[in-house]
Amino acid sequence: MTEETTSRLDAALGSCFNSGPVPEEAITKAQAKLGLLFLPCYRIFLSRFGASLVKGFEVHGLDPNLKAGEMPQWSDVVESTLWLRPDCLPENTIEISHDGMGNGYCLKCSEADPQYDGPVIEWVPEHNGGKEVFASFLEFIEEHCSP
Repeated sequence: MTEETTSRLDAALGSCFNSGPVPEEAITKAQAKLGLLFLPCYRIFLSRFGASLVKGFEVHGLDPNLKAGEMPQWSDVVESTLWLRPDCLPENTIEISHDGMGNGYCLKCSEADPQYDGPVIEWVPEHNGGKEVFASFLEFIEEHCSP
């Protein structure tokens, strides 16, 4: 599944504007700050692309090139998630995107299972805690980012 996932992510995001590959140590540190384990597909995304901008749609991640004191170019998944907790996000989720129209997208994660493959949840006030819109992060990426 890892090779297929990597191939599909490369096809969807390879020609996009990406922040760059994130080292494993930074991914592990981000998970610890959030108290959640990232989905395997999202970990591959971070390790290969970091964060992405396609068709004006940003996928939050980590910027491996950000220096202390610099203004970030990318939305940081840790910072945006912590800023929205505890009142705004559905439980055990991370913020992965906004569509610019008031709809936020979260990825359901696990506290203990590194193989958990949770859904993408769209949250707006009317959804009362969120509404599942994609079964997986990979489906979300392919729907929004494929050429």
